[in-house]
Amino acid sequence: MAAGKGADSSAAKRKRGTLSKQQVVAAAFAIVDTQGAEACSMRALGSKLGVTAMAVYGYVSSREALLNEVAARFLEGIDTRALPGEPWEETLLRTMRALRHACIRRPHFARLLNDPCISEGLEPYMMRLRAIYLEQGMPEEIAVQMLSIADAFFSGFCLRSLQRVEREEEKEQQREREKPSARERVVVPATGAGDNARFATESRVPGMLTGKRVVSTRIVAPNDRWKRSVRAGYSERSFENGLFVIIEGIRAGAAPDPCQWRTPAGR
Repeated sequence: MAAGKGADSSAAKRKRGTLSKQQVVAAAFAIVDTQGAEACSMRALGSKLGVTAMAVYGYVSSREALLNEVAARFLEGIDTRALPGEPWEETLLRTMRALRHACIRRPHFARLLNDPCISEGLEPYMMRLRAIYLEQGMPEEIAVQMLSIADAFFSGFCLRSLQRVEREEEKEQQREREKPSARERVVVPATGAGDNARFATESRVPGMLTGKRVVSTRIVAPNDRWKRSVRAGYSERSFENGLFVIIEGIRAGAAPDPCQWRTPAGR
């Protein structure tokens, strides 16, 4: 019994100085990835690491600073390469697509990036992108404006998608209270154009396009909520069209500059 108790005690409590900041951030990253930022309290993090909550403050100054470290780590995995010969329009499309796909795979980070406390964690990512556009020859004021607009667009896109998920969860909980065995009913907007249409024909407002509501009935796994949300009113085509609007706006605002900025071929 004594040996077992000693083993439990050593597993629950680390020796002072055996942790690193990287380990603390990695543990916080794992909590956010699986449970969301709300679950990443200093107490929960300390418990996961086998230290007290106060001990965590020896590695990060605050929970806000910790979440910024986590956000920065997530964004390090997003494609921000400078591809030789690539025009600025393709750079914008490629990097924004990469960010969107990463957030679809890990929706808790999409919510974290929308947290008002996230600023310093976003800065290294934005500065990497800024460096690419400046190297392409884009004037600094235009590069900064475009990145600000793209960030606002992406934040709004993610926020609306997350709100759709929350509403769906609330509705499902209500349905389960009323009819526990009922299947989930998914409202899909009717569309009148195929996938090759230039502009998206989806809308988050059912019936706006044709006045009709097409209702399908199927079982939807909980982990499909986020993907369904971005495929509905906030589909990939809708996202792409928003990026094209940003590109055309930059061209119009920079006129009469021909906007032929691109990464040097010999980079």
